[in-house]
Amino acid sequence: MPTRDVATLNRRLQSRIEDRNIVGIIRLWITAIENGVRPDAVSYDTILKIVASFGLFDTTVKIFEDMIKMEVGNKQQGLNYVLESAAADSSLEAKAFKMFEEHGCSWDVVTYQHILEALARRENLEMAAQVLAEMSEKGIAPNAQCIQTVILLASRMGMPQFAMELAINSENVPGVNTDQIRMAVLMSGAETMNAQVVQRAWDSVRRARCSPTEPLCVEILNTAARYGLPELARSVLEYLQETSQEIREHHLAPLLGSYAVAGQLREAYLTLDLFKEHRVKILPESASGLVQVIDKSSDALDNAWDVLSHLPRPVNVEAANATIEAAVNLSDMQRAIGIYKELPDLEVSPNAQTFDILLGGCLSISHAELGERLYQDMISRQLRPTLQTYSRLILLALTQDTYESAFSRLEEIKEKKFIPPQRIYEALVRRCVEEGDPRAELALEDMEICGYRVSMELRDYLLKNEKRQHTANEAMAWVKSVST
Repeated sequence: MPTRDVATLNRRLQSRIEDRNIVGIIRLWITAIENGVRPDAVSYDTILKIVASFGLFDTTVKIFEDMIKMEVGNKQQGLNYVLESAAADSSLEAKAFKMFEEHGCSWDVVTYQHILEALARRENLEMAAQVLAEMSEKGIAPNAQCIQTVILLASRMGMPQFAMELAINSENVPGVNTDQIRMAVLMSGAETMNAQVVQRAWDSVRRARCSPTEPLCVEILNTAARYGLPELARSVLEYLQETSQEIREHHLAPLLGSYAVAGQLREAYLTLDLFKEHRVKILPESASGLVQVIDKSSDALDNAWDVLSHLPRPVNVEAANATIEAAVNLSDMQRAIGIYKELPDLEVSPNAQTFDILLGGCLSISHAELGERLYQDMISRQLRPTLQTYSRLILLALTQDTYESAFSRLEEIKEKKFIPPQRIYEALVRRCVEEGDPRAELALEDMEICGYRVSMELRDYLLKNEKRQHTANEAMAWVKSVST
């Protein structure tokens, strides 16, 4: 049915706002006017709101001027719609501001709101903060949307401290601190690892019963681990459990790290038991946060051993491994072996990782004999050697005058259906070249079979080597042949 009266026009305009069909809305408007309908203030306000939201500057200006000509509607409100329609286009904004002057209208809170929204689109936080301050200086109280715009912009721009302070200072302004604002500040704080913001924002989010996502929780846990905030980490873990989310390694490792950084070593060690409780596999890097604290000094290692030795029996093997690894990192193999020998007193049975860590220590001091004894001990305990075990045995053999065992270990790796790492082959090639051993070419061929390409470092080494030029030349000739 055609629109023949203003009441029908207003009703139909209102019903189409949510449809967002701008073509249909404008057609309705034009048809109604052609049918002789005289829009009233409500009509103009509705149509201006719609076209402005689409950024149709020329159309908004035309309808506004028609409203003024008809002497209906709110001039100030209409100009605000014109400014909104400029959609952060600086040249159009200048025209809108000029219209304010021409019509003798000053800026009100809604005008400032649109200015702030435009600045947010341009990501101009500094100017947005100045405009917000200017409002207060002019006695114009910012509305909730003005403040929210700046808070969200600051959060998006990686300025969580400013965003949080603005939110705190605006607690008395109704409607500012919504769930969206709380979450934005928390996400910004977590992304930038701002501990102060994260702690306060997390408390706010929990009180408001918001629902942070699991990835956000991981970022918060990582912040807790970096700054030693176990209470925060525990709270996040409790939330994950409350929301029936599966507890995984990347949830528990930061909790452990947070205890370690906070100096609560006993709790850090005991957190390893939570992995078993939640049926989570402990990865080699799961206790890295603990190791990084222990391996800072010999005193730190002494303290850690004192804590470890007083833990309830049986002690978690990963707790012992972390302590041994710290000793290895400190180049204190005597302590590392000492701790290893104390494992029975801790009621700990070493695992493959224990030996891999110790073999890494043997490699650091080129002690092949000790490495072989440890390997035999590992076999006697019926532990299955890992790829890392064999790799370290090979590298250890290459540090000795006689390195034949490196090749036999390489064959063992292949018999076990492991793929030898590229670094093993490159180490073999280098040692063979140094010794004038023609097996350098065989190692290169084997490396190609495994799908590895010769690294630039090895290529440069072969080109520059002078100690055994003939062998290096042969190896380089092979490299060139397969490269072409």
